[in-house]
Amino acid sequence: MRHPRARFITAGVLALLLALAILACDRREAPPEELRIGMLAPISHPVRFTGHLLLRARVEEINAEGGLPLHGRRVPVRLFVEDSGDRVEQAMSAMGRLIERHHVSAIIGPDYSRDAIPVGAALEALAVPMLTPSATNPAVTRGRRYVFRVCQVDSAQGAALAGYAANDLGVRRVAVLYDKADAYSRGLAGAFRAGLAGRPGISVLMEGYETGAVDFTSQLARIRAFNAQALMLPNFPEDLTRQLQQARAAGYSGRLLGGDSWDADPGFHSLPEAQGAVYSTDFAAAAADPRLLARVSAQAGRVGAEMNKATALCYDALELLFAAARRSDGVDATALRAGLAGQTDFVGLTGPIAYAGKGDPERMMFLVGLEGGRLALRARLPREPGR
Repeated sequence: MRHPRARFITAGVLALLLALAILACDRREAPPEELRIGMLAPISHPVRFTGHLLLRARVEEINAEGGLPLHGRRVPVRLFVEDSGDRVEQAMSAMGRLIERHHVSAIIGPDYSRDAIPVGAALEALAVPMLTPSATNPAVTRGRRYVFRVCQVDSAQGAALAGYAANDLGVRRVAVLYDKADAYSRGLAGAFRAGLAGRPGISVLMEGYETGAVDFTSQLARIRAFNAQALMLPNFPEDLTRQLQQARAAGYSGRLLGGDSWDADPGFHSLPEAQGAVYSTDFAAAAADPRLLARVSAQAGRVGAEMNKATALCYDALELLFAAARRSDGVDATALRAGLAGQTDFVGLTGPIAYAGKGDPERMMFLVGLEGGRLALRARLPREPGR
């Protein structure tokens, strides 16, 4: 998932320059037998983020037990958290500090595709593993050996939502309202459209808007004139609230669909206009292992972390790095990268995850519906290997 209101050419150049600068430095090796993990967390983003609080508590728990158990020994874990904010430049600078100052062997984050694409380019050049919890744009991992994600990829959720619209809802006229400059919104919109392409009798209307728009009257008028039976909104809560309200006020009464960005801020889930909507997500509490969920939720409650999708994905990212260290019996960047790539049997809060040598996971996704302001699990969709 996630916002890229950024100029990717500029960000790509910035990533390359920063990576070269760091490579030119006399970088010290991480202390022997100490797992040093960096985290780029959107702490100052307008949407409250608390995943780092749970990860700090989990690391403290591991260290209180003597460290992370490897083959016949225990290794201390250190977690260094930097604020990635809501700007590419800030995320890049924070990444540089994690590498130069804290000498981390792997980085969790960034969460947003707009940040994860250039940060991933820099870390690929540095041969340092990156594990993003929630950046879904395919470009994040494409062609990269050291960049991994925990979440589903846009092409998978686009295909799942297209199948639901065509097969379960039986709609034949579908509209998509998306942010033309946002990599997540644009990418998921395209994946959804591709999933409907070639299906007999289905027509799709694509309506784009400029980043920062607050009035969607003209697009919604065309959507109504198109007689859309379903409206796909692959956007973020700050836009979704206005779009849902304006769509219903304009007389649109059809089905509403969304992607995992709908989990970014559940505050709008209680809107009357949102009821009946269905969206795809990586985490559904109703599908999680109840004992694991209860244990992690209790720990989250003690440190003030919200037990939501963002927190669950962050938790799985940390546990995946622990599993990678155990698999490779090492804590340096090379060992962690090999351990992640070879992961086949991990089961976390968000379900089973395997990598099979790729940065995109083979994992389950879920369709959930909004009913009375609450989430109802509609479907569990195992991901096809190799997708």
